[in-house]
Amino acid sequence: MPTVEAEIVIPRPAAEVYAAAKDLEGLAPYLKDVKELKVLEQTPERSVTHYLAVAMGKKVQWTEVEEWDDANLRNRFYSEEGDFDKYEGTWVFTPEGEEHTRVKLTLDYELNLPMFGALLQKLVKKLMQENIEGFLQGLKDRCLAGK
Repeated sequence: MPTVEAEIVIPRPAAEVYAAAKDLEGLAPYLKDVKELKVLEQTPERSVTHYLAVAMGKKVQWTEVEEWDDANLRNRFYSEEGDFDKYEGTWVFTPEGEEHTRVKLTLDYELNLPMFGALLQKLVKKLMQENIEGFLQGLKDRCLAGK
C-alpha cells in the first residue's frame, strides 16, 4: 500500500492551527483539488465528511471519518466508503515555540480504479503527494488569512 507524507510549518500557535484544521467547512475554500466537501456528522471528538475531488480530470469521492484528539493535537482519519480501496492517515500538530506549529500529514492509500491502470500507479502516487501538500498549504493559507 503506498504511503505519502508531507510537513509544513505555520507561523501560528498550535491550538489555532489545530482548530482551523478541525473546522473542515471553513477549510474547504482553501483546498484547490477539493470540489465539494460536506460535513455529514460532527461532535467534538469525531466528524464524518463527504469529499469530491478531481484527479487527472476524473472525479474521485469518498466519505471520511475523522477522529479528533484535542488533548494531543492529533487527528486520525479513514474512509469506509468511496473510490479508494483504502484511505487512512494522521495529522500531527507539534508546537515549535509559542508562535509556530509543525503539521505533519501522513496518508496510506490504495486506489484501484480501472481508469488508473498499473502503469499509472506512479503518477497516482505523485498526485496523492501533491494533494496532501495542497491540503497543508490550504491550511497554512487559511491560518494566515485570519491574521
